[in-house]
Amino acid sequence: MDIQEVLKLAEELIYDHTGENLDYLQKTILQRTLEGQTYKKIAEETYASETHVRYIGAKLWKILSEILGENITKANFRTILENAKIYNLAIGRDNITNNINICPSNPRNSSTKTNPPQTPTQYIIDLDKAPEIINFYGRTEELSTLSKWIVSDRLRVISLLGISGIGKTTLSLQLIQEINGFGDQTPTFNYIIYRTLRFSPTLTTTLTNLLQIFAPETKTSDNIETLLSELQKYLKKYRCCIIFDDVQKLFAPGKLAGQYKSGYEDYQDFFQLLVTVSHQSCLLLISREKIPEITKLETENYPVRTLILGSLGAAANEICQKRQLADRESWEKLINNYQGNPRWLDIVATTIQELFSGQVAEFMEYETLILPEALQAELEQQFENLSPVEIRIMEKIANQNQPISIGETIRKSELSIQESVNVIQSLKKRLLLDRQLENNLTVFTLNPVWKKYLISNKK
Repeated sequence: MDIQEVLKLAEELIYDHTGENLDYLQKTILQRTLEGQTYKKIAEETYASETHVRYIGAKLWKILSEILGENITKANFRTILENAKIYNLAIGRDNITNNINICPSNPRNSSTKTNPPQTPTQYIIDLDKAPEIINFYGRTEELSTLSKWIVSDRLRVISLLGISGIGKTTLSLQLIQEINGFGDQTPTFNYIIYRTLRFSPTLTTTLTNLLQIFAPETKTSDNIETLLSELQKYLKKYRCCIIFDDVQKLFAPGKLAGQYKSGYEDYQDFFQLLVTVSHQSCLLLISREKIPEITKLETENYPVRTLILGSLGAAANEICQKRQLADRESWEKLINNYQGNPRWLDIVATTIQELFSGQVAEFMEYETLILPEALQAELEQQFENLSPVEIRIMEKIANQNQPISIGETIRKSELSIQESVNVIQSLKKRLLLDRQLENNLTVFTLNPVWKKYLISNKK
């Protein structure tokens, strides 16, 4: 049998067993497997993540194994289908199982099936737009917490917060991989969908996009209430996990934290609706700053929680080891200087390799904190989103050698009490200020990396 014959037979077997035709990705996986391609190559061709391709492949082999009564894998798929007995079945001379008969003349309309096709349970993973996980370090405690919130506590909405580069997206994708299971394990979710809000899609666009995953024939509508009503039906019917990344892109630049861009205020109602209305799904919101309606609802005991990612801590040693940095005794100080931030550490490790031959001790000899150009560029992007008064306060705090109180901030910034409180609160929402208690006085400090950036770039 040539590739097309084997592919056609596989499609007919699966249709007769499930009553559903294969989609584009499933067909591609089958065909490329017959051609000897790896999952990695298939993922590149289909613009899907390798994890997603492996998952769909595992489901295909499981279905075929159930049909044929043999353990089918990617490696033996073609061999088993080319078996003479199976080939005879394809031309109508035998039965594969007790409940299926394949008739080549019109297999999709055959009246000789002993059982009608059953609609299978939906298990769909749409991570095509998600970045691929290259490295994952530590985060055991965070994974355990999030898993409990989703699987045991069945929270409706979770906000995952952290400064840029701290590993929010990577953690969320690793979480999905761990809790949803592969192979014979029953998945936790019927649908897993990842979408980024980096380019600020309107809520209408976002809802339409989601609905087309559940029902490809969904018609476009400008009525948000109609779209929301339809989405709620699916969130109640199926166990879904929807990941929205870069939520902070919905907020207006140049203003205090949490203020939506003009025309995007309906997202606030959308997020609130998914918290307050009963359903069996989970929305995971990833952001660099707190989402105001989520913070409010969290205090009202709704099924919503927030997890703020901090330093990788000792797990960041893996980054130093992978980058083959020397002077292990200096790694802890290096990690602390750059807040245990995996992306920042990776940028710094590149500089240490290129300019200091991997010698961390030599790099650390300089008293000043060094910010490589790539790190400065990343900070610059965030800096441009701050409001003028936030920049003013941050510069004042950056020039202090000691933590500063609200009262001292007011005096130095020459802002009113109301303005100062609002600005400090906004910077806290952006996770740019750390609060601590000293001698019964609340004081604030600035992240050392941000402090260095502000001092170095002060005009």
